[in-house]
Amino acid sequence: MDNEEKINELMKKMEAFSGEIERYREEIILMRKEILQLRNGNDGSEDFVKKINVLKPAKPTLGVENFIGLKLINFVGIIVLITGLSIGVKYAIDINLISPFMRILLTYIAGAFLFILSARLRKKYQLLSIILFSGAMASAYFTTYAAFEYYNIIPRSIAFLLMLVLTALTVYFSLKYDKKEIAILGLVGAYGIPFFVKGNSENVAALFSYIFLVNSGVLLISFKKYWLALTYISFFTTWIIYLSWVIIYSADHANDISILFCYLFFIFFMLSSLVFKVMKRLPIDQSDVFIVIANSVVFYFSLFSLYKSGDSNSIEIITLSFAMAYLLAGITLRKFLFLQGYLYNSVFCISLTAFTIFAAIKYTSFTLTIVWVVMAIVLFIVGMIYRLKIFRISSIILFAITLIKLLLIDSVDFNSVEKVIAYLFIGIVLLVISFLYQKFKKIIFGEVESES
Repeated sequence: MDNEEKINELMKKMEAFSGEIERYREEIILMRKEILQLRNGNDGSEDFVKKINVLKPAKPTLGVENFIGLKLINFVGIIVLITGLSIGVKYAIDINLISPFMRILLTYIAGAFLFILSARLRKKYQLLSIILFSGAMASAYFTTYAAFEYYNIIPRSIAFLLMLVLTALTVYFSLKYDKKEIAILGLVGAYGIPFFVKGNSENVAALFSYIFLVNSGVLLISFKKYWLALTYISFFTTWIIYLSWVIIYSADHANDISILFCYLFFIFFMLSSLVFKVMKRLPIDQSDVFIVIANSVVFYFSLFSLYKSGDSNSIEIITLSFAMAYLLAGITLRKFLFLQGYLYNSVFCISLTAFTIFAAIKYTSFTLTIVWVVMAIVLFIVGMIYRLKIFRISSIILFAITLIKLLLIDSVDFNSVEKVIAYLFIGIVLLVISFLYQKFKKIIFGEVESES
């Protein structure tokens, strides 16, 4: 065994030991808290608390200069470098300095140089090596996309194959070295390429296929690693690009391709935000639920924009389909993933919101007021019978919205008979609900409540 192999083996052992130390540190903190809870009320002396606090590991401090010098400069440097390459290629295009083939060849050479340099520096300067490798992948993405979309030097099949290889390499090395920086710069950085290479904006199939391919790398990583920053960045970047295209071009160029990719992106981010924790049977928290809710909202808005120029009933159908699909999904999740309260509660919230919006689209004036009150009654009854707090809270919120509508809008538009019916109906229902809260408060607020 030569020295390089020994060094690599020792580095792997160091990383393994570091992980174990971190786990032991977390266990010590949990034990410290548990001891404090057990001793609370029996021995609350300051000496005891001081002894327990000694077990709490000190957090290492990271100076500003340390952070800038070791991390921030690397990120900024590679981003500026890739930007420079992009601008350089565009400048060469504008003044026709060299042939298109030479432009592509030179940028491939620049990417290869970054890759070789990252390999040479990997042992002594791992972080810098990671940043350089990410830059090499982003540069290769840029060159391949430009060669296909702008110059038509390589056919679609070859471009797709090359990008597939680049995605596989980026995923492989990010998992091998357990570094999300590779994925963030190598994959997410590739999203910005279409903005530097201004090809045919109408070629929606090429643009969204490219983004789809990059997202496939993010999805593959999400099966192995819980890198929330990667999911957030890829989520916002993808949907910003897609919505920008929808707002600017969809009125003239909306087609089955753009609708297909809308569904694909939605499915991608639902999976990438949940698959790791579901597979590992870990609790899904607010940060994961945020992606679920935001993804659903953006998906609905995208479909709304794509279908707005079509049949007038399309929005009603989309909204009702959302409401029904999420209601069924919430019921299924509650049945099979009962402990994932954050997840199925968020899905129920989306469903109930969609039902409320559907009623607002379908009905108007007095009819809408009555429909909302009936919906609120149904929500409360379901929430009480099945001990679903989210349904009861939604019922109260819907009652509040209905009352605000009644006071601010309906009082002007309704005739006297409609006002009397609406006020009496809502008042009686609220009193009945108040009575039910009093009568069944032990059931509603008891320890058997399914959500806290």
